Amino acid sequence: MQETSNEIRTFIAIELPEGVKSFLKEHVALLRSFGGNVKWTRAESTHLTLKFLGNIPKDDVDTIASRLMPFFGRQERLPLSVEGAGGFPTLSKPRVIWIGLRDASGLLAPMVADLEGLLEPLGFEKEKRAFSPHLTLGRLRQGRVSPDLIDSLRQMQDLTGPAFTADHAVFFQSILKPSGAQYVPLVRFDFSSA
Repeated sequence: MQETSNEIRTFIAIELPEGVKSFLKEHVALLRSFGGNVKWTRAESTHLTLKFLGNIPKDDVDTIASRLMPFFGRQERLPLSVEGAGGFPTLSKPRVIWIGLRDASGLLAPMVADLEGLLEPLGFEKEKRAFSPHLTLGRLRQGRVSPDLIDSLRQMQDLTGPAFTADHAVFFQSILKPSGAQYVPLVRFDFSSA
């Protein structure tokens, strides 16, 4: 959906530290070497999406942010680690290639469910699919997937990578460009320091 001059495309996400982005960059380079019609994401712009809001009126940013600020201010910091890889909807016929995130605390999925509940009265429909923390590496365009790419993903199912602590979320604007999406931070929401 194309945004209008009064609307911006938005989402809420957790930013990743540089060590995780470097790890993703290495693995995208490896997977890219197997070919296939895949639009690979840029590691420097990869994030953990908590909620895609879509197009909203620019004037709604402050209202939404004022609801989110106290919500995120009550959230505990989240210990997360890179773990596993795969494809959606299935590994054998992926449309999305991803690397997983492990939430050792078990706090992430309930936080996302509460976020969905907070945003629903503002007109944002709840996500029907269960939350699955992952980092999108690439999206298949059309055509067959390289068997070598599938084999490499299978070998990466037990992948372990860097651990980090998520201590904030960001309200982003997504600007779609021919070169790929550009993500502009609008508001940062720090989690509780307790």
